[in-house]
Amino acid sequence: MGTLDVPGCWSGPFNLNPDFFAAVSTSGTATTSVNTDAIQIRIQNGGDFETFSDGLAILVDDAGEVRGDPLPNGTPRPSLLGKTLMVALPVGVTPPGVPVEPVANPAIVHATLYLDRTCRTHNEALYAMGAVSLNPDGSCMRPEGGDAVVDCGAPIATSTDGGADSGVDAGSVGAPPAPGPGAPLPVGSSTVDFTSLFDGNPDESNAAQRLTQATFEFFLADPREICPGGLGPPPPCRGHLKGNFKFYFQEGIPAQPFN
Repeated sequence: MGTLDVPGCWSGPFNLNPDFFAAVSTSGTATTSVNTDAIQIRIQNGGDFETFSDGLAILVDDAGEVRGDPLPNGTPRPSLLGKTLMVALPVGVTPPGVPVEPVANPAIVHATLYLDRTCRTHNEALYAMGAVSLNPDGSCMRPEGGDAVVDCGAPIATSTDGGADSGVDAGSVGAPPAPGPGAPLPVGSSTVDFTSLFDGNPDESNAAQRLTQATFEFFLADPREICPGGLGPPPPCRGHLKGNFKFYFQEGIPAQPFN
């Protein structure tokens, strides 16, 4: 729950009230409980198709890296469970006119809020960003008198990049004191903290390995509002959501029966 500012659709408090939870592994047929492939987590209001629903889609590029599973060759990896991970657009995903920039520490978690039921005529989606420009008071609410506007000629505020960073201080992002005239706008950064993550094996018999649990704080934006050329401050905040989820994976029936 939190606030959204979607022009032409929604402006104000928002609560997804999710009652449908799913985890889908991209590994296809899993043969062991160790999975280094991506997992998509779907948190939704109602069990209809995404194109008719409101929900959150969270993509973990490598579930094994978060869980701390060893690589297929046996190389051990430290667990990122209990660490604060940055959430941002995937590397290479930019709107037209914005160059692809190298990222030293790219995010391994990405999230999208889709509002295909609430904003059905707009096909609206907002993306969790590594950095968004907040209002001077640190909020994401639409200011009185019109839409939020980011001055692409304004100074660029210093913020963390979109990478996965187990050392991020979640208390340092959000709402710093209002800047003075001409100062950069405050910046918000999206984060997630997994305490457990499904191992991706649909035949898993160990309940602890089927559990997915996390808390998150997402600062959402429309990437099309990124300044031309990628210069200037981050795009304006279009949503600020906080939440948590906890569910066990249980294999369901196929979406389409086969004869």
